[in-house]
Amino acid sequence: MHFRERGKIVQIIRTTYDAESKKGKNEIVGRLVKTNLEISPELEAKLGAKERKEVTTWIEGYADTERLKRELAVRTLPEQLALTEEWFKDKKGDDARILAATIYRAWTRLRIAIKRNGLIE
Repeated sequence: MHFRERGKIVQIIRTTYDAESKKGKNEIVGRLVKTNLEISPELEAKLGAKERKEVTTWIEGYADTERLKRELAVRTLPEQLALTEEWFKDKKGDDARILAATIYRAWTRLRIAIKRNGLIE
């Protein structure tokens, strides 16, 4: 089995040997939605026990990676903000204005989330 990420979808692919062509044949067994990584009853019916374990292991690994990416983003944000501040000190063009507007909106949403969680006053 292998997994192919396609935007918001993960394809689950089974490779079997084709004796006629003497090559591997790929078959998409099912799909997972990245926002809800659960094995549906339809997919579960198509998978063998070993395949089910592979899919479950992949889901757990993917979830761990996503958690780590979020934590890394949070832990490196102060450094990234310092670098951003330095970059903006000598930028005045349209590119800087567009980026500043995008960053400002994201920063506002972040401040709201932090306040709602009672982490700052």
